[in-house]
Amino acid sequence: MMMLCDVRKSVIYYQQALQMLQKIHGENTAHPGIADTLNNLGTAWSHLGDYRKAMSYYEQALQMKRRIDGENTAHPGIAGALNNLGTAWSNLRDHSKAISCLERALQMYHAIYGENSTHPDIANSLNSMGSTYSDLGDHRKAISYLEQSLEMRRRIHGENTAHSDIAKSLTNLGATWGDLRDYRKAVSYFEQSLHMLKRIHGENTAHPDIVGTLINLGLAWG
Repeated sequence: MMMLCDVRKSVIYYQQALQMLQKIHGENTAHPGIADTLNNLGTAWSHLGDYRKAMSYYEQALQMKRRIDGENTAHPGIAGALNNLGTAWSNLRDHSKAISCLERALQMYHAIYGENSTHPDIANSLNSMGSTYSDLGDHRKAISYLEQSLEMRRRIHGENTAHSDIAKSLTNLGATWGDLRDYRKAVSYFEQSLHMLKRIHGENTAHPDIVGTLINLGLAWG
């Protein structure tokens, strides 16, 4: 489905859906549809930059998913809610709370899929951990997580496949090596990301991700 990218309109429809679901199932009933809609509202508000509101919806979604699946159950929905909550805390610059949520999400994903399994949820969780440690200023630990995420994403999508998740991992590694002032490594990752983004979107296409990578390269060379 092609997205129209009007997030405020998304919020209106999600709120209408939430109200209707609560009328159908009950205001205080724990129902998967209600939990998913709360999560969707959290994501929409996060995209709009209102991370406090996003966190409120993510917390409600997490609480409901635990009521549905069990407080101590390892479940993808609970892990996903923890990951979203961790990202919201990171956006609010409370990195200790963010890491606590993200670590629990990663542990749960390992419990679900297997400690040494390759899975998109684990790869995304590793990337979230890396980004948060980078924001915290622990760039060496960030690189460890980001490299694991990149390696897993390449195993999932293919070593030579142009995929947006791989491009994001490359960009994140470039930025983190830049924070460590190793600009040659930063440039190497940014160039790989730029090449991949052009393969994805088109060599001569004007796209925000390509613009961002060009700016990153300019800063690294400057």
